[in-house]
Amino acid sequence: MMTFNVKEGEVAKRLGISRDEARDLRAENLYQDEDFGKVGREVCWTEGAIEKVRKFIKKTAAAGVTLGDLAPMKVVGGGNNLDAPTVILDAVISKIYPNNPKYMEALLGGQLITVCVNSNVNFLPGMIIPSRQLAMRNQRVFDFIGRCPRGRGRW
Repeated sequence: MMTFNVKEGEVAKRLGISRDEARDLRAENLYQDEDFGKVGREVCWTEGAIEKVRKFIKKTAAAGVTLGDLAPMKVVGGGNNLDAPTVILDAVISKIYPNNPKYMEALLGGQLITVCVNSNVNFLPGMIIPSRQLAMRNQRVFDFIGRCPRGRGRW
């Protein structure tokens, strides 16, 4: 069992960044229940997670990239692959789950993937959607990028 002992506000102070930037770095680079977790109502980090983010900040500073430039990019992989941003890929919807409106099944390069959406109500099978891979252990979970269709099957 990991010990999440450093609150996110304290992490931001230690790293010299704003709390919003700490939250964004956590969402893009760390794994839940491995690097961070909730203790009561607070999000707390491990010491190892702070070191991962500190190394990432040093790498980006050495490359001349600011944290604001990294906002649209998500990073895939663990501690070894922190400087490889994902790309937006087009997937073809193959199945809509009527009982679970937050997920859809799609084909991407011949593989079935799960796509997370805000609501799958107006999506139809066969639609081509932009998606981006989530930074998770399961490499078959993608996130829908953009606005949902305004009408049934209509952008």
